[in-house]
Amino acid sequence: MYCSESLGTAVDHFEPLNHAPRRVFDWYNHLLGCSFCNSHAKGGTFPRGEDGEPLLIDPTADEPVHHLRLSLTSGEYHCLTPRGCATIDVFQLNRGPLRKGRLDAVGQCLDTLANCADLLAVDDKAGAQKRMLRLRRQPLADVLQELRRIADRPSAAVVVGDEAALAALRALYGQPVAEPVFFPRQTARHEPDCRSWKTAPS
Repeated sequence: MYCSESLGTAVDHFEPLNHAPRRVFDWYNHLLGCSFCNSHAKGGTFPRGEDGEPLLIDPTADEPVHHLRLSLTSGEYHCLTPRGCATIDVFQLNRGPLRKGRLDAVGQCLDTLANCADLLAVDDKAGAQKRMLRLRRQPLADVLQELRRIADRPSAAVVVGDEAALAALRALYGQPVAEPVFFPRQTARHEPDCRSWKTAPS
């Protein structure tokens, strides 16, 4: 998914077929995306840098946090690298519905964290973790990941604005519900060598 919505209804060729027709059946070139990102935003667009490398972030091989930063006060993504800038532009990641959804998700996250703080106060850590797991299944879980990223920073109190919610976030950070380990796919970004394919016997 490019925009982190849960509206994945289309299979996108990450590297469009008008750029790499031989990748039509390449499994690693098939990504789930929403119809807007796939058809209306990206389409056949596939920008490359001066070195010929793709500028779009590949969500199966790249860690987006190295290229993008989410503002919890505006709901907008800001780019940290040229690849981040290209990804924001091509997929229109700051379009109105997405910004509104992220801001709504911030409120939902903070409410849930405040509830977790109440559960932790009565030593119900299991109950708090259940609520955190539920929160991670929301459509815009990138908001929760950004909250976790800033949890131990001095600015967290200003951004979160709720001491109980911030305390719960810090208490649960690093538990089994914390950020998943990221294992990037180790494959080269180029067209497959079809000469090595063997035809199955008929």
